[in-house]
Amino acid sequence: MSFTTRISNYTNTVSAENLTDALKKGVDYTLATVKLRNPAIWSQFAIKVNSGSSVFGDIYPTFNIFDLLSVDRKQGAVSYWARPIEEKQFQKATDPTSIYYATYHDPVYSISSDGIMDIQPTETATNPASIYIVRDSGGKTITDATEVILDDNISFGGVSLAPGEQFPSFCKELVVLHAAECILMERLIDFRTSIPTGLDAEWANALAKAKLLFDDGANIEGDNAGASMSVQYWLSDEDEDMTSSTISAIQSEVGRANAYVQKFKTDLERIATDYQWTQGQLQMINGKKQEFIQNQLQGGLSDDGQEGRAV
Repeated sequence: MSFTTRISNYTNTVSAENLTDALKKGVDYTLATVKLRNPAIWSQFAIKVNSGSSVFGDIYPTFNIFDLLSVDRKQGAVSYWARPIEEKQFQKATDPTSIYYATYHDPVYSISSDGIMDIQPTETATNPASIYIVRDSGGKTITDATEVILDDNISFGGVSLAPGEQFPSFCKELVVLHAAECILMERLIDFRTSIPTGLDAEWANALAKAKLLFDDGANIEGDNAGASMSVQYWLSDEDEDMTSSTISAIQSEVGRANAYVQKFKTDLERIATDYQWTQGQLQMINGKKQEFIQNQLQGGLSDDGQEGRAV
């Protein structure tokens, strides 16, 4: 089954809406919900990126980071977890004369106000650092047909990484539900622009022609325009046959106008019915989302029934 098929079960169709954006929103919503509701399984979404021969620097846009879980720095054959400190304290960590000076066995890191990561001692090619991150939808490839949410390959500091899929399968149901909700919300906006604002020009033309046939044949459209096209002309001429024929033409035009009125009413009724169905689906999906969160994410269990483990 594909994401499209599963989402269409809730929305009827996705052909007129932006499925790609909806799936991305579904992924980001699921990440935010899992982080908030069940941090025990948060590490299942994470990948490890090595600094290689470079320093990490501006990591957030580089790797499309949704969340930074932890940082470590290698010294020889041993890796040491780095402590996060505030930006204003980082200068002390780099000062060898300070009691807060960071050592290789007690490294620290800080994220500056402009999003730059600094590690002390600084990572090097021989003693690199690693970050454990969860990437947002911008750092993933979502394959609709196979329902795969794959972290994109990374090449940084001379090190290439193909992370594979770091997205527990059971959480994809929440992606589907939120994507379906986004599509239905988009459809509600479409309803607003599709509501007819009035009867169209054909309706006005039919009524105008009916009036002209009655009393102003000289201004009627067509090759035979003239006073003799109106009912009033034939009444004055006391020609009953032509009066009757012209009245029949008027009735035909009035009938044409009524047909457009009926079409207008039918279109409004159809839109109203579709709108009510969409509202009902949104309520149902919201209920399913809350049920999923309560049953699948509140208990702190992973998709294999085991309690999650933080990095």
